[in-house]
Amino acid sequence: MGVSIPRTASTQYSATTRVSKSNLEVGDLVFFKGTTSSNGITHVGIYIGNGQFVHAASSKSGVKISSLSDSYFTKHYAGAGRVG
Repeated sequence: MGVSIPRTASTQYSATTRVSKSNLEVGDLVFFKGTTSSNGITHVGIYIGNGQFVHAASSKSGVKISSLSDSYFTKHYAGAGRVG
């Protein structure tokens, strides 16, 4: 698509334009904090609409579709960003 983004979730967060949860569009990145022992941005997914996003959940479970309203993701939600 001709768009280059950084590799890590935290640097992707810094490189995107903030978007409110109510204005999410398909393709926006959704960021989560504290999903590991680190308190910063630690996880990222791609918003696919209807309150859902696709992400690499873990090496064990692989790529999954999850809901932003899931209690785990609500607790760790850090914001969203748009590329470009």
